[in-house]
Amino acid sequence: MRILDFYESLIDKKMMIIVDNHQLRSYLDREGYQTILFDDYDFRNREAAFLVFSDYDYHDRLKELWNVSESRVVHLPAVKFDGSFEGIVYSLERLLEANSLNLEQGLVLRSKTYNKIAEVQGGLYLSDDRGSQLKCQLAESLEVANAEDELQAGWFYSIAELWESSVVNIKGNKSSFSVEGIFYFDGILYSANKRVIKERNQMALKALSERIASSQEKYIELEDNSVTRLVLDGRDETSALLDVELHPERQLSLTEMAFGCNTGIVNCVDWEVNSVMNEGIYGMHLGTGIPNKSPHIDFISKTLKLV
Repeated sequence: MRILDFYESLIDKKMMIIVDNHQLRSYLDREGYQTILFDDYDFRNREAAFLVFSDYDYHDRLKELWNVSESRVVHLPAVKFDGSFEGIVYSLERLLEANSLNLEQGLVLRSKTYNKIAEVQGGLYLSDDRGSQLKCQLAESLEVANAEDELQAGWFYSIAELWESSVVNIKGNKSSFSVEGIFYFDGILYSANKRVIKERNQMALKALSERIASSQEKYIELEDNSVTRLVLDGRDETSALLDVELHPERQLSLTEMAFGCNTGIVNCVDWEVNSVMNEGIYGMHLGTGIPNKSPHIDFISKTLKLV
């Protein structure tokens, strides 16, 4: 099934939406969508479905269905970000405001970006009018999130995969890329794959997010693929980053370099909302942390672009 066909079915309200709480189901029912509770959905059927997570227990149960499911499932993992009802509604609004034309354009951008990355020999040099200057070295073999335009039966896809071209350092630091320079950004996004990690870091992440959202000029400095300074309105605020639980080995090294392809939300992003949809904004983001072992923080710019 093509991603575009899936998306058109969703916005036309012909797609089944799986939810894990009654409040969200009532809201979607009132909006005219077809809904079903997670506990009632049969993952052995070969239909396509959209899934919204607000609870870690159900998020963990999906992992157990990996070898059983035959459905094509695209999910909005809200619980890893902002799992509140208000946060989910914001994410759904951003998802549906970006219509099928935006997605078609986004998929073209995503493909062009992946192709351009594949053609790079040695490094990328990126800059913008704000003062960003990045040197990005690429390995011969790259780990990428998802470059396909088709949804396969039995697979689970995050909604983020549809709106970005992402290169990751999962195998080790610099296994795919290395970045140095200065990176001006507009906002951040943070996530955690486990409840205990989110709870331990909730206060530190909220304080960091609020400090960044209230600042006008913000940038990070990078050396040897690691964040060395966070500067907000001329003040060194690196200590706010260090208050967050860091991965014991990776610390503040970059684990993701990605290019958002969603032109449909450029003028309607609220950086005070910790929504996964924000990272897909047309631009670039750099991420630190491995969500299974520490929070993952994305620094997002809408002025740095590859294509």
